[in-house]
Amino acid sequence: MMINKVIKWLLFIVVCFILQTTLIKAIAVSGVRPDLLVVALFMVATKTGVMQGVYLGFFMGLTQDLYSPAILGQTALSYSVIGYIAGLFNDKVIKLDPLLKAVLLIMLFLINDTLVMAVQSLKSGSGMGIMFPELLFFSLPRAFYSLLFASIPFVWEVFIQPAVRRY
Repeated sequence: MMINKVIKWLLFIVVCFILQTTLIKAIAVSGVRPDLLVVALFMVATKTGVMQGVYLGFFMGLTQDLYSPAILGQTALSYSVIGYIAGLFNDKVIKLDPLLKAVLLIMLFLINDTLVMAVQSLKSGSGMGIMFPELLFFSLPRAFYSLLFASIPFVWEVFIQPAVRRY
C-alpha cells in the first residue's frame, strides 16, 4: 500500500516536471508562467509531512537547478524550506479549509521567490531594493496563476472524491 502511494506521488511529480519544462511556456500570460513544481511539492508535503517535504523539496530543487542555468543550490534551498513549511500543515495533524490552503500556497510562493531573489542579490552584489516590486509584479501574479492549477486537486479532494466514495 505504501509503495503504491510513493509511486503515485513520484509519477505526479514527474508529470509536473515534464509539463513545467514543456507545456507551461505555451500558456504563459504576459510572461507569467505557473510553477507546477511548487504546487506539486505543496500537495505532497501537506499529505506526507515535514521530513518527506524537506527531502522531496531538496531533490526537486536540485533537479531544477541542474536543469536550469541558475545558481546551483538556490532552488534546492528554497524548495526545502517550502517543503518544511508545507509539511507543518500535514493533513494528518491539522485539517485546513481549502481557502486557507490557497492562502498558504500563495504565501509559500512569496517565500520561495524571496529566498531565490535574496540568494541572487547576494551572489551578484546588487541591493535588495528591487525585491518588493519584483514580488509584487512577478511573484504575486505567478502565485495566483499557479493557484488556478492547484485548484484542480483541491476541487477533486473536496467535492468529487467524497461524492465518489458515497456510491
